[in-house]
Amino acid sequence: LTVVTEYYQSTLVIINIYFLADGKRLASVGIDDNHTIVLWDWKKGEKLSAVRGSKDKIFVVKINPYMPDKLITVGIKHMKFWRRAGGGLIGRKGCTGALGRSDTMMCAVYGWTEEMAFSGTSTGDVCIWRDVFLLKTVKAHDGPVFSMHALEKGFVTGGKDGVVALWDDTFERCLKTYAIKRAALAPGSKGLLLEDNPSIRAISLGHGHILVGTKNGEILEVDKSGPITLLVQGHMEGEVWGLATHPHLPICATVSDDKTLRIWDLSPSHCMLAVRKLKKGGRCCCFSPDGKALAVGLNDGSFLIVNADTLEDLVSFQHRKDVISEIRFSPGAGKYLAVASCDNFVDIYNVMSSKRVGICKGASSYITHMDWDIRGKLLQVNTGAKEQLFFEAPRGKKQTIPSLEVEKIGWASWTSVLGSCCEGIWPIIGEVTDVTASCLTSDSKVLATGDDFGFVKLFRYPAKGKFGKFKRYVAHSTHVTNVRWTYDDSLLVTVGGADTSLMLWTYEMEGHRESRQCDSEESDLDSEEDGGYDSDVTRENEINYTIKALSTNIRPMFGIKPHLQQKEPTLDER
Repeated sequence: LTVVTEYYQSTLVIINIYFLADGKRLASVGIDDNHTIVLWDWKKGEKLSAVRGSKDKIFVVKINPYMPDKLITVGIKHMKFWRRAGGGLIGRKGCTGALGRSDTMMCAVYGWTEEMAFSGTSTGDVCIWRDVFLLKTVKAHDGPVFSMHALEKGFVTGGKDGVVALWDDTFERCLKTYAIKRAALAPGSKGLLLEDNPSIRAISLGHGHILVGTKNGEILEVDKSGPITLLVQGHMEGEVWGLATHPHLPICATVSDDKTLRIWDLSPSHCMLAVRKLKKGGRCCCFSPDGKALAVGLNDGSFLIVNADTLEDLVSFQHRKDVISEIRFSPGAGKYLAVASCDNFVDIYNVMSSKRVGICKGASSYITHMDWDIRGKLLQVNTGAKEQLFFEAPRGKKQTIPSLEVEKIGWASWTSVLGSCCEGIWPIIGEVTDVTASCLTSDSKVLATGDDFGFVKLFRYPAKGKFGKFKRYVAHSTHVTNVRWTYDDSLLVTVGGADTSLMLWTYEMEGHRESRQCDSEESDLDSEEDGGYDSDVTRENEINYTIKALSTNIRPMFGIKPHLQQKEPTLDER
């Protein structure tokens, strides 16, 4: 279990959670930004002990399952054995003796007794330790050993070579190996492997199966008899911002900083249908009105149009050097393509002639959102400076349109977060970029938004006036970067930034909702007319804590007050 929590001035990453010796208090061990090992008591909410572990990066901390006061840490040229003493930790470096110099350790696990420990190195070896002494090394993988798990009788390891290996309890003999390849996938797999032999980063065991996590964001189930099933997959490193739903089918496309473009099935199978690697990461994508083409904006200022079925290139351009932040086909025949970049410009291209025909100038900051009107003659643009701008298409001439006139215009889509029609989506206290995305249903009744707090919200449209009522839902662990309705408004698709996840939400009309258990939080109660969760900030500022401290007992009082207690007479008094 990995959790991120804030304490004093740095981030503590919880690596291992365990029970203290009394069996009742839950504690955890983690590493902070300064390579400090921190033991944390969850019940008391305080540090048990903390000590600087190493000047270099520490990858793994493992608590001894037989003696919770002992632990090991491994990292860059680092293998150390620790024990708790009083309020601190005392560490000893692993002694390699004549077997060689200290290597970079990638993983570690305790063995069948409290003295035995095993670690995987960056060169593919497994080191066998008794107490602090290295007994021997065994060649296990071609390349780093990233993960290791102890079984009742034996071990399982995974490495950069994409192989899962089963070993006996002394690492004398490799019992079986499983190569993670496309050809080995069972028929019930949900999706496709990005590549054969992906680097294996995590291994666990359960119900007779081996669970494997890869560098490419895939979780697979390996049966000991051989079949490999792909259970779930997602994007990898970086953040996911690009999201587009198909105009006629229940599928969507995502593009990420991990340099992949992916097509997902939104029907109950929920699997990845296609994937291709890109030369650079991307932050936006859009289907053409007929669904046959897919435009993708990349982080180096270029963009490309691919066949939506095969993901093969049709055409590509580069007129900018900064990130392409938004890309949109004009409605109808999709004659024009508007391409917005973080260098404050919107370029308009004629798709048929593959030429740039207009440039929209005048924005004072990077472009965040963009929409066409239903005639394909007008562009609405939002910027990072909270500007709502309008440009005539295709030439890109800037237009000044009063807010009352904007409401009368028919828009082919609405993803804007600015203007009088969506004034109510902004929280009471917040910054310009707090609301990251919005999307309006085709009947123009419900506006969905995503924000920097990880919330997905639904507003009635138009959301005029400040602090509109909303329904709030929680699933993402970080900021929500994009939201889109499917072609028939039956599903809402959202993507998270750092959590790299794609979430599907079922939209149920008012009066037709099923009474079923739901793990989301809703906030559409009548008592929340003052602005929902955002109003908590206002209430907090209005509380007079001095009066509250005097009027109520913060904690119950027990026993006899000190001055009333019967004291034992002193020697002089006797």
